[in-house]
Amino acid sequence: MEQKSWRSVFAYAGLAVIGLVLAYYATAVGNAGIAAGILGKHDSGADLFTSASAALLVGVAMLAAFGYLALRNAWVMVRAQPR
Repeated sequence: MEQKSWRSVFAYAGLAVIGLVLAYYATAVGNAGIAAGILGKHDSGADLFTSASAALLVGVAMLAAFGYLALRNAWVMVRAQPR
């Protein structure tokens, strides 16, 4: 079994934060798409809203997956420390 280090825990936590930021940014892009649709730019508004929905799903998935990996690796590191 490979040696675990805290570096992987922090790397996974960083990727989870990036996923959270991507999901937050996607809500702003989605709101811009809705506003563009209201203001008459239906094609570009629909494109913005569609891409924001996809980015929101990817961001939440990143947050969940890498957050789980960070917590799991941290738990393994704490349990493996000699007492």
